[in-house]
Amino acid sequence: MDDTEPTEPLIGDERAQEEGRMRKFKINCDMTTYRENKKRYTSNDIKTSKYNLIPFHVNFFLWRNLFEQFRRYANIYFLVVGCLQVIPGLSPTGRYTTIGPLGFVLSVSMIKACIEDYQKHTRDRETNNQRSRAYRDGWVEIPWKDICVGDIVEVTHGQEFPADLLLMHAPTEKGTCYIETSNLDGETNLKLRKQHQEPITAPASLAPFNPKDPGKYSGIIACKHPDEDMYVFEGYLERVDATNRHKRAPIDFGSILLRGARLGTNVDRIIGIVVYTGKETKLMMNQKDSELKTSQLERNTNKQIFRIFILDLFFVVFCAIGLAIKTNDFNTYWYLAPTDIPSPAMSSIEGFGTFLILFNNLVPISLYVSMELVKLMQAKSIRTDLQMYYAENDMPAVADSSALNEELGQVQFVFSDKTGTLTCNIMDFLKISVGATTYGTEQRTKGNVTGKKGFNFYDDRISEIEHSKQYRWMNEPNHAEIANFFRTLALCHSVVTEGRGDDIKYQSQSPDETCLVTGTKYLGFEFVERTGDNIVLHIRNKSGEKSIEKWKILNTLEFNSDRKRMSVIVRDPSGKLLLLCKGADTVIYERLKKNPNAQERHVQEVSKGFLTAFAKDGLRTLCIATTSLDEHEYAKWVPKFKKATESIGDRERLTAEAAEEIEQNLELIGTTAIEDKLQDGVPETIEILRAAGIKVWVLTGDKQETAINIGFSCRLLNDEMGIFKFHDTTTESNISLTLQNYARDAESVKRDYGQDLAIVVQGHTLQLILGGQQDSVRTQDSRNAQYFLNIAKHCKVVICCRVTPGQKAQVVKLVKDNLREVTLAIGDGANDVSMIKEAHVGVGISGLEGKQAANAADYAIGQFKYLQRLLLVHGRWNYRRVSKLILYSFYKNICLYLTQFWYTIFNAFTGQSLYDSFSLMGFNVSFTFLPILVLAILDRDVEPKRLVGDADTPGLSQFPELYADGRKGKLFNTRIFWFFTFNAIFHSAVCFFLPAWGVQDMANPDNGWAFGLPELGVIGYTSVIFVVTLKICLETTSFTYVHIFVYASALASWFMFLIIYCNWMALQEGSSWYKIHKTLGYAYPWCVILVTVVACLLRDFVWKVYKRQFEPNLAHVIQIWERRGRDFDREVLKGEAPKLFPRQMVKHYKKEDAAPAKAVERNNHTQEEIQLEHLANMNVKDPWASDYVGQQQPFKNVFGPQDGVPSYTQNTYQSPQYTNVQYQSMDGVPETPGSFYGSGSPYSPHHSSTYNSYQSPATNQYVNPFDPLSAHQVTRF
Repeated sequence: MDDTEPTEPLIGDERAQEEGRMRKFKINCDMTTYRENKKRYTSNDIKTSKYNLIPFHVNFFLWRNLFEQFRRYANIYFLVVGCLQVIPGLSPTGRYTTIGPLGFVLSVSMIKACIEDYQKHTRDRETNNQRSRAYRDGWVEIPWKDICVGDIVEVTHGQEFPADLLLMHAPTEKGTCYIETSNLDGETNLKLRKQHQEPITAPASLAPFNPKDPGKYSGIIACKHPDEDMYVFEGYLERVDATNRHKRAPIDFGSILLRGARLGTNVDRIIGIVVYTGKETKLMMNQKDSELKTSQLERNTNKQIFRIFILDLFFVVFCAIGLAIKTNDFNTYWYLAPTDIPSPAMSSIEGFGTFLILFNNLVPISLYVSMELVKLMQAKSIRTDLQMYYAENDMPAVADSSALNEELGQVQFVFSDKTGTLTCNIMDFLKISVGATTYGTEQRTKGNVTGKKGFNFYDDRISEIEHSKQYRWMNEPNHAEIANFFRTLALCHSVVTEGRGDDIKYQSQSPDETCLVTGTKYLGFEFVERTGDNIVLHIRNKSGEKSIEKWKILNTLEFNSDRKRMSVIVRDPSGKLLLLCKGADTVIYERLKKNPNAQERHVQEVSKGFLTAFAKDGLRTLCIATTSLDEHEYAKWVPKFKKATESIGDRERLTAEAAEEIEQNLELIGTTAIEDKLQDGVPETIEILRAAGIKVWVLTGDKQETAINIGFSCRLLNDEMGIFKFHDTTTESNISLTLQNYARDAESVKRDYGQDLAIVVQGHTLQLILGGQQDSVRTQDSRNAQYFLNIAKHCKVVICCRVTPGQKAQVVKLVKDNLREVTLAIGDGANDVSMIKEAHVGVGISGLEGKQAANAADYAIGQFKYLQRLLLVHGRWNYRRVSKLILYSFYKNICLYLTQFWYTIFNAFTGQSLYDSFSLMGFNVSFTFLPILVLAILDRDVEPKRLVGDADTPGLSQFPELYADGRKGKLFNTRIFWFFTFNAIFHSAVCFFLPAWGVQDMANPDNGWAFGLPELGVIGYTSVIFVVTLKICLETTSFTYVHIFVYASALASWFMFLIIYCNWMALQEGSSWYKIHKTLGYAYPWCVILVTVVACLLRDFVWKVYKRQFEPNLAHVIQIWERRGRDFDREVLKGEAPKLFPRQMVKHYKKEDAAPAKAVERNNHTQEEIQLEHLANMNVKDPWASDYVGQQQPFKNVFGPQDGVPSYTQNTYQSPQYTNVQYQSMDGVPETPGSFYGSGSPYSPHHSSTYNSYQSPATNQYVNPFDPLSAHQVTRF
């Protein structure tokens, strides 16, 4: 480390200080420094709870919770109405009929929130009171909450780190330790950390860190202010020697121990210096509240609530006007004294408040608390579903956001990662190429050909001679090249070892790296350990004996998602300086020698073919390259790299720039191909999701060929599907026209033929479609995005490959914001978190890439296959149940409270209540509260296996299309809501007018008194109770003993209330309902009630019978067959009710006449590869169906005769519309209509085509497609 003066900051350091992004603090070597740091920096006391018990604190639980609850407009409305009720003489229903139920609802929500918060308080207290040893003029044991920035602390084996620490001492020869970070990222593999390195040239006056007496160690740590990036740390440790010279040593992330991680197994204790504490630690900075998500159903409900408010206001204004008119007529009533009659205006104003109170519960006050309770139980049902329990990882389904339960039943788009989500993320070393030769397992089977985990490679030219430790590759002519290739793989990695001898285990953050190092181990090049800056290899010779090689690692240029490569600079045992690099082909090929010799050029060209072939097999590929470095050039580069790694504020960019400078003039020595197998059940799950009408998009960083192959493997793509692809030559100048043409073609094909379509698009093309942050290009980007969406709307599958995490989120946002349909994103890694948070619903898979995705998601599952049950079973049930809950909650309230409106018309708009105030209070919180909860928790229309199948029944033989109810919003929309609303208005009218008509001439048989208002109120209220209870019976599709008990109990609670209240409480309250329950002791009132109930529900009952008998839907038919108790499947019901199943679209060609095609494909072309046939406006002869000349054909995918397309005797064919167009092939095979490639096309290398010109459909001009002067006139690319 070079000496630097304090007045000469490092690169980036000066800017960081100017921008206030750097902090400096002294190490607490004495109590004075400790007290200074304790005042300056935040404590280590953490708090994840939000409430406290201090009454005047802003977070006092009462104020804070009420503030949260009154963000709901309905609660504010009820509060205003409740305040109006307490005004004397204003309320016709008593003072507490609204405040009472509102208080109950708020109290239930508050108690639930406080219980959850108390659990957080308990966890916080336990965490803050854990104890660690810290140096305070001697080692003392203190609670974590007392630890301060700058403290020197000791952590023992198995203990969590109490704060973010700089590792100063690890008692090993190399000063390293292993840490376990599953609490941070879910990864169970151990990670290596090394103690901070002192400056090499430090004078003797700067004593190194002494673990026995750490108090003598002094210095200043400078670092960035706290941020949430858990994988980056920039800073340095500065010390001053006796001559006042400053020595700085950079601190990198490899020496940082984050809070939440745990000390591993190889050391008993470590000592570190505290850098960040409490809420400033990386762990706590990442524990932010996610953006509040609300379901589409709840948003729609809020809209309907607003409309009900308008309806309520209409009734209030109508009655207030009626009161003003009646008041004006009061002068004609001789028995009213003139002084008792207010003015019409004043009575109307007072009446407005009275009627607002009278009709306030048209919006059900119990709706929100009912929804919360129901969703909690639904979430518990998801968590306890054993059919979504992944036993291998002990992973049950997790529902972290019960607010989105019903959203699971409305998903239109699923955005899925590939690696670790569709695949297992368990890698098998399968194939390699060295130079111009490829090796590896040709026939893949379900088993492992070697019996070795992670190693499924076999080639009789390469592999080990049975159990001899001798390898066949040593006898190959190119054995030196093969040895160099394996040696490079064994050196260029970040893998660490655990154990010794035959028990060595490899640990790495990337399963790809572990797989490659494991592969070289079984092929004679075993990575043994890292000793300081050296890597030790055990290499087998021809006789099988082991030799040891030690290589010096000078620099490691780390991998990241932007670089897509990693490199190491090494010095071999002979002293030669080399750079070894591995990475994606796109970045390696850019850095190969600009002027390679013939052999190197041949290797590059052949390797491209190998990579394409590997990718088509669905394998993950890497390129391996090396170069020799000049000692002089390297010596000039090292200071630049060192300064970049020591910089603060821009270290990552500067380091990448320095690495870019030396990673040039590479020589490609080979490629690797490893297999990431599909998870169990992925193809079946995708087929069921698509059968349910859900569109599946795959967003992956893999190559296009790999993504397409996986698409076919998991049945996303099939041979009957049309595929739109974009060439690498797509540019900003032609992307817009390409998208427009594709959109027209997609619409035409979908409309005319019903052919399934797909898009495959790469990241650079997505950048052209979605990118552009400048105002000048933003408008064009939005147009391109809309064109892209127009294509996607007609496609069942979209595959985006070579995309970054940011582009994943962009794609999700594009669909979410423009198509306004429910999106779901599913992934398993940190690179999927952005799209998971962006989607309406985020689902995480807890896999080998950690738990970042699962922790950030709304729901978490163990395997992709469980997604079908999560959506089609739980999602569909939850959507149906919550829809019924909302509709019924409004229905029952309107049914009761509008009887007050009808009565108001007949009482001169005085606002007199028809019912007793206590009966009104009990309606929502007692008499009708439980039945809808039971329905919304337990009701189901069909058995789960009718949606996804079971162990004995394939899902596709069942009825996944039942999911369309939620996907299309059939059960809750504006039409359905107002149908229920008007039905409730009708029922309220019947429940008032029939009892009013029935009691007008009735008298009490015991005393002869005529029935009056109290008797009418009891009979009408009883009628409403029976109507709404029997209505919920009609809405219930599966009865259990619980349903019957709760529904009967709801009715019984009303009669219990009458007996208790009318006998005792009514007298104390001065209510006219005293002893009124005796009215129901006579037969005639029950006749009125019976007639009323029948009149209300007869229409509903008849309508349901009619629909089931004469217009049944698929669910109705399934229910009938389930009640028969006989086994059945899709084919059985097709024979009974064929109209319920979609017909196969009739095509314009005979499928049996068509030659087999590999896939249906549509490609855009550069101006040298103009498409001559455009499906939207052009007819062509189909050479595969000669009987159908001149008819429009769905386009087919033909790559040329080398892909197995048969030859034809005719060597030309002609468009019947454009007679000047002839398609001709020199080998007699006609080019594909609609997918023509000119000579030299990579897809048709054997073809040479001759053309004159064709007439452009847009310009009506004849142009030569290969004439650059006329090509600009062609509108289709």
